[in-house]
Amino acid sequence: MQNLESVLDNLIASYVEKLPVRYTEYVSEWDSPIYGTVIDDDTVEWTPVKQASPLSFEDLEKALETTFHDSIKTVFGRWFAGDLSLEYDGHPVTLLQVQSPEDGERLLANLTGHILMKRRLKQPETVFIGLGVENDDLLVSIDNSTGQVGLEWVGKEQHECLADSLEDWLIKCQPKDSSSAIE
Repeated sequence: MQNLESVLDNLIASYVEKLPVRYTEYVSEWDSPIYGTVIDDDTVEWTPVKQASPLSFEDLEKALETTFHDSIKTVFGRWFAGDLSLEYDGHPVTLLQVQSPEDGERLLANLTGHILMKRRLKQPETVFIGLGVENDDLLVSIDNSTGQVGLEWVGKEQHECLADSLEDWLIKCQPKDSSSAIE
């Protein structure tokens, strides 16, 4: 079995090959290394860039008194990239990515809220890594204790297992051209 870093690297390479021009949300306040030609106030071309210093989960782990599954740290700490439009088992999904260090901080804040909600609801802790395109209340998530990838509705427990690991799930995902414009 390939390790997660190799699977992510291969997915990014395949994505760039299939989609030579990619677009993402433009946030002018961020000094993102992925930004290329600015299309308009909201859209920019992007190119993936490997993170020189991986996004650190250490402070958040201390604050929440937890340890995040290694696959969560890897998926958000390997590349700066726009969100990836993928197809899994015939269904369009978006794999969330970190665009810049500032976006990484925003992600960590969102994960804090998600974990606290899970605790309040007395549900197993998961971390969202993607969205269902057909319904953005449908999350692709990783079970923080097992690393299992599954589907869950916002505020609910995982209801369907997609793969036992992030590597296994990503290997089954294919880049998808979701059009030239941001949705």
